[in-house]
Amino acid sequence: TMPPALGIALLYALLTPSLSEPKDAVLRLNKGVLSDALTGSLMQGNVLQDVLGEVPLGSGHPGTDGRLLGGGGLLGVLGEGGLLSTVQGLTGLRIVELTLPRVSLRLLPGIGVHLNLYTRVALNAKSLLGLLDIAVEVNITSRVRLTMDGTGYPKLVIEKCDTLLGGIKVRLLRGLLPIVDNLLASVLNRVLPNLLCPVVNTALGLVNDQLGLVNSLVPLGLLSSVQYTVSSLPLVTGQFLEVDLNTVVGRAAGGLVDYPLGKPETVPMPPRVPMPPMPPMEDTSSSQLGLSVNFLSSVLSVLQKEGTLDLDISTGMFSELPPLTTSTLGALVPAVFKAYPESRDLLLKIAVPEAPVVTLKKNKGAIQLMATAEVMAILPDDVEESLCLLNIDASLLAQFSVEDNKLKISVSLEKTDLSLGSSSIGDFDVSLLKMLVGQIFDVAFLPAMNSVLGNGVPLPKLLNIDFTNADVDVIEVS
Repeated sequence: TMPPALGIALLYALLTPSLSEPKDAVLRLNKGVLSDALTGSLMQGNVLQDVLGEVPLGSGHPGTDGRLLGGGGLLGVLGEGGLLSTVQGLTGLRIVELTLPRVSLRLLPGIGVHLNLYTRVALNAKSLLGLLDIAVEVNITSRVRLTMDGTGYPKLVIEKCDTLLGGIKVRLLRGLLPIVDNLLASVLNRVLPNLLCPVVNTALGLVNDQLGLVNSLVPLGLLSSVQYTVSSLPLVTGQFLEVDLNTVVGRAAGGLVDYPLGKPETVPMPPRVPMPPMPPMEDTSSSQLGLSVNFLSSVLSVLQKEGTLDLDISTGMFSELPPLTTSTLGALVPAVFKAYPESRDLLLKIAVPEAPVVTLKKNKGAIQLMATAEVMAILPDDVEESLCLLNIDASLLAQFSVEDNKLKISVSLEKTDLSLGSSSIGDFDVSLLKMLVGQIFDVAFLPAMNSVLGNGVPLPKLLNIDFTNADVDVIEVS
């Protein structure tokens, strides 16, 4: 098993690259990940014995019912009168053990995988001289093509499968005549390929089940979802397998109308920026994931549409803030004292009416967030009266990390610009409120936003790769 050297690249294009298939994420994995997945599939649920147990044996030729070896017994048994009855007294050949194969593979650029499985088969049989114990070393070689099926799932398909038998060892108390050994080798060469190639096919089927998980619909918070789908035939190079993904981020309330996945109800998204080429994958990395600025923008856009970034703040909610009263505000803006000579509690309604804009530069993520803050005075009988509406243009710095295979985003305040949207107390210099607004952002609004973003964005799944604690690079591609 390879050590988990993982990397995530967040990509932003300065210049529009040449047009290609649309994609929002790129997932790469090296041959070690494929090899581990195949080994794991061979260990699942007694795959080896199950496959052998399902293969009827008889004449050694395909049957008319489509089975591999025609009629006969199960569990690798060649009964009396079967194939080996012609081999000078040999009957009842039974496969008793198939050791876990050792997997070796190499990537075939533009095609798929060249696969080698090294295994050892243990058999026993009856002969005129007594019971025989037989051990055979087998090398199964397969050429496997990476394709996509009709529903858009990546799939590994065997194009060619051969078996090469190594030394055949036969144990019998009184020995065995060479002629029988030669006949036995001939029989095994005839029977084993039809038995062992289905083992490869079954193991690849389990790997294909895992490959199919990359097409997924996963929850994003309580109300939204992210749908990942493979956008085009995966690329195979000599170094890695590359899967391009489309993403749809939307409200989870959408009907399950698309096959094979339910399509989330989409919301208006920021203008699409073509995804630039991925940076080179390090030789020491087992996998690499690239996420586009489109994807990050879509996530923030959905959270904004849901209203999860909005926040109401009243006096006493945050002990670090000064009391939110007309007296506090009047010390900064004298017009408030005039309008409210008796101190009243305030309610501050912060809303994000537009989707935040994400920008990625080298080693830096930035989010431009336009917010409004409506200042309401609480009158007797809980009547709310608007004092003013502030427009807040906030520049936020973004940091990225991965926990529980989710991309976590945390933001901090770089600067704010204020303007007066409307006022019931007349014009005033909004710069007088800049320090207070900065405090409110640092103490209340940004922690609330970080709590929402801290739930994380589920990353695509492929062959059980877990990107937890992966290195995250923010890359500006010109």
